[in-house]
Amino acid sequence: MSKFKIDNRTLTLLSAQVNLSGTFNHTLRSTPRRDVLAFRLKVERNKADSTFTIELGSERHTLTLPNTKKTHLKLADFIEEIVNGPFDQTGEPHPARHAEREYGAFSAQQHEQVSRLVCTGGFIDLELGFEQPIRLAVHRTRTRSGITVVMSIGVKSPRTKCFTVYGTDADIYEQVCESINHLAVLATPAAHAA
Repeated sequence: MSKFKIDNRTLTLLSAQVNLSGTFNHTLRSTPRRDVLAFRLKVERNKADSTFTIELGSERHTLTLPNTKKTHLKLADFIEEIVNGPFDQTGEPHPARHAEREYGAFSAQQHEQVSRLVCTGGFIDLELGFEQPIRLAVHRTRTRSGITVVMSIGVKSPRTKCFTVYGTDADIYEQVCESINHLAVLATPAAHAA
């Protein structure tokens, strides 16, 4: 069964549109077969809350949410549930919803992995809650105490960073972590803003 997902571009648009009143047209694509599904979003914004009407063919669904930072993520979950049906009927494990995801957060284990990479070199994929992992490759320089780093996120049009940094392992580690956070924000601004 093909599942329709809200991509980062649509999530960014929803982030802006929940703060406006008006009617907006969107399309969703399914993951394996790339089927396209169009829907219309009507937003009526008030001071305390907003009412969202999703028109999908002849169906009409309405949701009222308080105006918070995560409103667009809850709306994205609602739209995916309308299109794909409720998750508890499929028997599949419940995927993390947009509003439940923690974006760009390092676990203690990932901090340890990055620290080890800074000291020895190598590569890893960091799962930080986004659709794609951040791929990180580190090469230790031999002439000076430093590393060359290549990191990217995405497949079709990836965001990539490449740099060389010198200093103590602790300083290098801090700069690599900061660069990972910057790359995450650049690649998925709407998701990371929540």
